Amino acid sequence: MPLRFWKKDKPEKGKPEKETAEPQEKPKEPPAAKPAPTVKAAKAEPVPKKPEEKPGAPAAPPKPGEVEVFVTEAHAGLVDLGLTVAPTKAVFAKRVAAYPGGDAAFVAEYRSAPYKAVTRVLADWLGFRVPETFELGAILKHVNPRLSSFKLALAAKDLTWLDQELNLRKVKLILGDQEKVVRFKDARDLLKGVNEILASRKLAFVELETWADDFVFLLVRDPRWDKLKNPELVVIKADQTATGGECGECGAPVGKYWSDCLKCGAVFG
Repeated sequence: MPLRFWKKDKPEKGKPEKETAEPQEKPKEPPAAKPAPTVKAAKAEPVPKKPEEKPGAPAAPPKPGEVEVFVTEAHAGLVDLGLTVAPTKAVFAKRVAAYPGGDAAFVAEYRSAPYKAVTRVLADWLGFRVPETFELGAILKHVNPRLSSFKLALAAKDLTWLDQELNLRKVKLILGDQEKVVRFKDARDLLKGVNEILASRKLAFVELETWADDFVFLLVRDPRWDKLKNPELVVIKADQTATGGECGECGAPVGKYWSDCLKCGAVFG
């Protein structure tokens, strides 16, 4: 059988030869990235204004006769403690009227904390104040007029500095034929030395609580320590009245309502 040869068709002139292979798929273009959403700037929330601090409401006016009742009660308590005498009631009433804020403020304080109200009146009435930093001569100007009622006078000499950083000084105190060298860094130390000289005369400068950095002292004749250790009317700071617990720093006894420790000076909250 004769073999047949297939004739390949020639492409027409000007036309490219057809490709037998299937054309490759064109790679797909990656999808265009979506634009990131526009982030709107967060609006700053308005800061709420702090409410204006309004001054505390003034103390309620005393009820009729209330001032007289409290004055009588407080003064009788001071007489019982041996800190004043009965005929001074009218003077005490005037001191109450001069209380910061007047009668109404005294009554309000007396209702909630009688020991503060009475201690403050007593301090401004019969006591004398000594700032944290003081000169020796300034204290003698307060001490001697009070001692003069007992025909006594305190003198001091040979004042010298021992350590200025610690505010430590020493001085020789002279009372009549008695002499004593006292080292002190504050008024409390100095008056303690004075009291040691006065002990035989049954006089003492007792310290009143101030709830501040200054000191207040009051001259008392033959202090009734058995009564003065009760702080509910007057707060007196002394070893004899340290019956309210102990200091968290040094463990020394302290009194109720005290603001600091007599031994180490730690301040209580």
